Amino acid sequence: MKNFMILFVIAGVFAMNTYAQSGSGSTPLAVETLLMIPKKGMEEKFEAAVLAHNKKFHPEGPYVAGLRKIEYGERSGWYVWVFGPTTYGSLDTRPTKENGHALDWTTNIDPLVEQYGAAGYWNYNTDLSYGLDIFKKSKHLETWGIDLKPKQYYRFKALVEKLRKVYESEGKTAFLVLENNLHGKDIPDVALVWSFDTYAAWQKDPGPKAAYEKMYGDGSWQTLLDEWMDMINDYSSEIRSIIR
Repeated sequence: MKNFMILFVIAGVFAMNTYAQSGSGSTPLAVETLLMIPKKGMEEKFEAAVLAHNKKFHPEGPYVAGLRKIEYGERSGWYVWVFGPTTYGSLDTRPTKENGHALDWTTNIDPLVEQYGAAGYWNYNTDLSYGLDIFKKSKHLETWGIDLKPKQYYRFKALVEKLRKVYESEGKTAFLVLENNLHGKDIPDVALVWSFDTYAAWQKDPGPKAAYEKMYGDGSWQTLLDEWMDMINDYSSEIRSIIR
């Protein structure tokens, strides 16, 4: 969240529909993302075409898909098509050419696309995440793509486990954790996602400092910030709208 970001004082992604719930010992779920930017002046037609495609071929269930628009950040104006979260087995049986799936995309969506961007492949960590039901009803999301220092994932995991408990105790904000299955120079190692409904609420949100210190003691928030600064190289943030 905005003030949460400021508190981290760092110079410096994702999204979901509900297919499976968080739970201890849950099987990891897969999420694919595809960046697209529509032709100028065709944004509404593009959104309508993708939503129609998703409704026909990717409704709720193992092949669920959604659409997000990047409103703010370095990639503002781009859209993200999200497949999942789903089981890894569903990636093997996903729709391709059958029942007109591929034809629908090439006929109704391709002509509206100016450029395709990178495709991503993420592991949605059900044990570290909270609030898919909240996320499903939300209008916007904030996402951070985080570059961890080498061999620091164990510290990141311990930190977000604590944050998850705090967000769960408040029960207001979805807090989702994704781990990158593809590594590269400019690809983040992990991503965090928060839900929100209005920019006014986002601007006023002080972050979970009070709830965190209530759970873990006075001064624990500063300890978290210090540890965060020590284990990451950098992060990038975006604000996205959930297109329905």
